[in-house]
Amino acid sequence: MRNRAVRLLVLVLTCLLAAGCASILNGFPRGRLTPNAHIPVHGDSGGSFDTTVKNALSDVITFWRANYPKVANGKPFPPLRGGFYSVDGATVLQTRRAPASVAKEACLAKQPSFVVDNAAYCTLDDSVIWDRSQGHLVPVLATHYGPTLVALVFAHEFGHAIQARLGITRRNLPTIDTESQADCAAGAFVASAIAGHARHFPINTADLDDALNGYLLVRDSTPESPQDISHGNGFDRLSALEDGIQHGVSYCYRPAYFKRQFTERPYVSDSDYLQGGNEPLSAVLNPNNPKTDKNAGGLQPNLNAFWTAAGKRVNKSFKAVSVKQAASPKCGGSTNSQFGYCSNDNTVYYDHAYASKAYYSLPTLSVNPQTAVVSVVEHQPADFALGTLFAIGWGMAARHQFFNAAIDNRAGLLASICYTGSYAKSINKASGTFVLSPPDMDEATYAMLDLVGQPQAYGARGTTGLQRIQAFVKGYSGDLSSC
Repeated sequence: MRNRAVRLLVLVLTCLLAAGCASILNGFPRGRLTPNAHIPVHGDSGGSFDTTVKNALSDVITFWRANYPKVANGKPFPPLRGGFYSVDGATVLQTRRAPASVAKEACLAKQPSFVVDNAAYCTLDDSVIWDRSQGHLVPVLATHYGPTLVALVFAHEFGHAIQARLGITRRNLPTIDTESQADCAAGAFVASAIAGHARHFPINTADLDDALNGYLLVRDSTPESPQDISHGNGFDRLSALEDGIQHGVSYCYRPAYFKRQFTERPYVSDSDYLQGGNEPLSAVLNPNNPKTDKNAGGLQPNLNAFWTAAGKRVNKSFKAVSVKQAASPKCGGSTNSQFGYCSNDNTVYYDHAYASKAYYSLPTLSVNPQTAVVSVVEHQPADFALGTLFAIGWGMAARHQFFNAAIDNRAGLLASICYTGSYAKSINKASGTFVLSPPDMDEATYAMLDLVGQPQAYGARGTTGLQRIQAFVKGYSGDLSSC
């Protein structure tokens, strides 16, 4: 939202030589009865991280052997000609050259530093390469978010390999189009793994939610211009994954896929840029009209206006929702609730300490420019993460007032999240009296994964992070009637 306090630090991952690059994520192998995969890797360290990568590659290759004919008119999947390469990025930084064991990889030979903090499909020789250095991006995020994310990342890379085989790479499409398609392909692999078709990665919902949190971290930073857009913001990336999970590879590689709309955009004003897109916590919590109270952020009056207008379209009247602070809010997802909507008095209650925690909740990435060492920085400001909690409360009010429908069950939560997606779309504009700032869609996506389902908020109610994101995307992509 406009008037934000601190610019969030995020990492832009750019593959200078590869047609598509994937930001890399986590994983160390868990104990399994399934034997580790034996895949030849140039520069293989023999360590646990490379073992996880090989297991991921094995499952992704198996997936494409089964599914490539669906997108290639029945043709079998052609194996990668260039093979696989594991590189110690720290050594490359120190020596400014590629080790002899991996020096023949074409992208690395052309520019050794491209592999640092990266994993990529290289079109020059049809190979896949990654940086295994401890402290660099892949192993760090692997430690934080688990091995499922490793499988997801290399499924993304193989999405680029499929593009090369289908001639899509030669079409000179915008980078965000091809990156989004690779994300969709990764989602299709995830769906197959959830169904039990991945030997080394039998993914469950908890694994996937962890991986989605890691994937959200490797979004683009807010671009300075449209030309800086590459992989997409977190919402764009996770919604593409969701499309693959829901619809499969045939959907991802259909010609109409490139008509996809994206939400990533630059800041539209210097003031919004300097404030990092965050308005102060006090402004988010202030329910007054900013026309009469200069310290008010404007969220709550805008929510009331949105739902009043929505009610008129269906011949319903909407009673404005109130906001009150309470040490122990009486309505929410559990007896420990600290944030919730009460239908009996049409009020969203919040505990100030929890609201502050939700506001300062966003994890981001920090990279040392000299060593390329990556850190996950917790508790960064995210005004629309907190704002999303309020918006869901208003969605529950609409569901209760318009339809007298239940709001304390799974269906009530998902419908209210879907409504929140439609509301977010209405204010995700470059201009207006109350609009989202460019980072806000990522903050809302994070809230769906990690805040909404907390017992202190609305509670999971049998939903997963993925299901909450799916409901949010549904509302954003459609309209209120789709909810």
